[in-house]
Amino acid sequence: MDPATAMLLPLFFILLILAMRSVRQVNQWQVALRFTLGKYTGRMEPGISVVLPLFQQMVVIDTRIRNRDLPAQMVITKDNVTAMIDAVVYYKVVDPEKATLNVENYETAVRDRAKVVLRDIAGETTLDDLLQHRDEVAAKVRLAVEQFVAQWGLHVELIALQDIQLPQMMQEVIAKKAIAERERQFVIIKSQADVESAKNFAEAARILTESPGAMELRRLEALQTLTGHGVSKVIFDLARPTEVHPAAMAAAMMDDRTNVRVEPTLNAAGQPQTSREEMTAQTESMRRGAR
Repeated sequence: MDPATAMLLPLFFILLILAMRSVRQVNQWQVALRFTLGKYTGRMEPGISVVLPLFQQMVVIDTRIRNRDLPAQMVITKDNVTAMIDAVVYYKVVDPEKATLNVENYETAVRDRAKVVLRDIAGETTLDDLLQHRDEVAAKVRLAVEQFVAQWGLHVELIALQDIQLPQMMQEVIAKKAIAERERQFVIIKSQADVESAKNFAEAARILTESPGAMELRRLEALQTLTGHGVSKVIFDLARPTEVHPAAMAAAMMDDRTNVRVEPTLNAAGQPQTSREEMTAQTESMRRGAR
């Protein structure tokens, strides 16, 4: 190898390395910014681009949605209750030029701004509203953060409150409140059921009173129900006032028609079912018939 070729060979390798480094690839979800001698000179679209080494610099920005967890924040609500809130932020870059030129580290800036706004809005909200309307609180936080980071070329898609932790004493108080509310609802529902049941019982009693046959069937049904479960002894009074049938009157007459008497009807407990006045009237009637 001659001396001239030996001198050009290292230069050839240097140029080859510079040429390889000048070819850059930009992915579809990325936007590349070209800076020439420190000055912004344009945007590079996805694909293959050429960047002059030592003179130009390429800054690649990812335009996909990013999700970043916010560290647990200790907040004091409007009613002076301490709580720990764990949240997550979803955002993306919509203006790569602003995100690169207006803020040094836009990712850290978004997280810090979200933490400040979250503490401020939680301090203006009561504990009950924070627990019951966490989506509305998160929407307020997102809107406040969005108005601030828009100047950085960023867009906040969503801020979600993942968890709200309360002190142990406050958790016990909330649990007692929930139990008391359930008991109150139980008492109200039970009282309403009692009122409806009383109305139905009153209506059933009126119908049974107007229909003696229905009352008798109801008593027989109750007796059948009682005797159909297990082994038990039930004393059930089936006696009721009845009119004396003529055949029963004839059978009850004594051979001596002048000494007619009527035996009282006994109920299940062995007590007279027919009153003394009714027995006297029946006896007089039978004596007249005998004469």
